[in-house]
Amino acid sequence: MKIVKEGDTRNVLCHNCGKSTATYLLRDVDFSDRSGAVKNILAAVCNGCQQVVSIPAQCTPQIKQAFDQNRQPLEVRVPAHFLDILNVATQKIDESLGEEFSKMLILYYLHALISGRYTKDELKSLLNSELAQAKASKRLSMKISPRQMAELTALMQQQNLSKISDVVKAVILKINQDLVQEKNLSGLAELRNVAAAFC
Repeated sequence: MKIVKEGDTRNVLCHNCGKSTATYLLRDVDFSDRSGAVKNILAAVCNGCQQVVSIPAQCTPQIKQAFDQNRQPLEVRVPAHFLDILNVATQKIDESLGEEFSKMLILYYLHALISGRYTKDELKSLLNSELAQAKASKRLSMKISPRQMAELTALMQQQNLSKISDVVKAVILKINQDLVQEKNLSGLAELRNVAAAFC
C-alpha cells in the first residue's frame, strides 16, 4: 500500500472533468447510502471541480470505524410469508428492485408512521390478525442508524408493544395492507421516486 500525505497530487479520471489532476486534502466524505459521513479524512480532490474523486486505501480503517459507529445491527425473526409480503410489495413499487429494497421499505414505513404521514391506529390490532399467527422461522437482518432505532423504540412505546420484533412485524403487516392488498396506495408515487434513487 502506498501511503499518501496531504498535498500530494495524482492524475485522476473525474466524473465531471474527465482526465484531471487531484490533490490529497482533508475532507468530510458522505457514505454512499447517505446515512452519515466520515469526518476529516484524506481524499483526492479534483483540481478542476473540487469534488472528491477517490479515497486512499490507508483511510479504510477510519471509514469502517465511522460506519460501524453510525449503524447498528437489527435482527428479528418473522414468519416466512412476511418476507414474501415484502418481496411482492417491492415488486409493486418497481419490478427491477431486489430484496435489499425491502429493508429500506420497512424503514421508510417506520418513519412515515412515526411522523404521522401514515396512520398507526390499527398497528397493534394487525398483530392479532390471522396472517400474524404463524411460526417466526425466518431471520430478517439489517443495519440501522441511531435515529431509526429511536423511531423503532418510540413506535414500540406508543403502541404498547413489548418487543422490537413486534414493531417490525406490525410494519410489515401495514405494508401488506397498503400495498399488497391495495387498501392505501397514496404513498406509491413517492415510493417509486425513492426506488428510482435507490436503483
